[in-house]
Amino acid sequence: MTVLGIDVGAGAVKSAVYGAGAVPIARGEQETARSYAGLIEQLRGIIAAARRDHGVAAAGVGVPGFLSRPAGVIVRSPNMRFLDGAHLERDLAAAAGLPLRVENDANAAALGEYLALEGGRPDPFVHLTLGSGIGSGIVAGGTLMRGACGLAGELGHLLVSPAGRPCGCGNRGCAETESSAAGIVASYREYAGEGGDLDAAGVFARRQRGDGAAQKAFDRAGRFLGVLLAQIVYALNPGLVSVGGGVAAAGEALLKPAREELARRVVPLACAATRVEAARLGNGAGCAGAAALARDAARHR
Repeated sequence: MTVLGIDVGAGAVKSAVYGAGAVPIARGEQETARSYAGLIEQLRGIIAAARRDHGVAAAGVGVPGFLSRPAGVIVRSPNMRFLDGAHLERDLAAAAGLPLRVENDANAAALGEYLALEGGRPDPFVHLTLGSGIGSGIVAGGTLMRGACGLAGELGHLLVSPAGRPCGCGNRGCAETESSAAGIVASYREYAGEGGDLDAAGVFARRQRGDGAAQKAFDRAGRFLGVLLAQIVYALNPGLVSVGGGVAAAGEALLKPAREELARRVVPLACAATRVEAARLGNGAGCAGAAALARDAARHR
């Protein structure tokens, strides 16, 4: 069976077609539409092209936001506010005309990373996606943990700084205000006193050149990531936390201070039981997980 996995981000929509294997047979990427109607049309076009060119039998879509179950409504999307209140699965299925599943993007990425693990899969497993915000997903007993109404695993909105920065979710001091791309840029501007057009990759490049403010920004993001990890470890005792997304490309510049902060905050037994590692699939995790959901949609048509 050939299926399509789509990963919707605030900046780009990535897509990948999968046959029987785990390696995509085709990939695509487009700048994300800036309205709900535009996004529906964009996704419909991606699906139509995949049906025409590759004969896909089903599609899965990962989308950022709090996705309620069983209603399937995106209650709130902090980084794509035009999705607030949208019934994307219903509307897109009507436009696409084939079996389709819509899932929170971080849940889809977590499923993709989990299925890519070799040599035994930890239980539970946690995946964090550090991008414009912090997405996350939990796999327990081989199944995505969705909770009573579909909002389980929104770990990026756990509190790490009570008097911290305002978050798009309406709260203040969430983990994603510190350890996301936006958080890193905000910290750099705070330390350097510099504005202008800058992204997290630019801050990392400055760190590599020895910029002290950039070093402090990544150390801070790592420490607050460690605060988040401590809460995850004490709540779930996972065997593995994988860290992916664009920000994770910084590697040990972020993970080293995170592990150090985690070790300061939890008992040694719990710390030793949880590995914190860079994700395996990188930016391909969301498409891989969405494709797995597409296969499930086709089987239960």
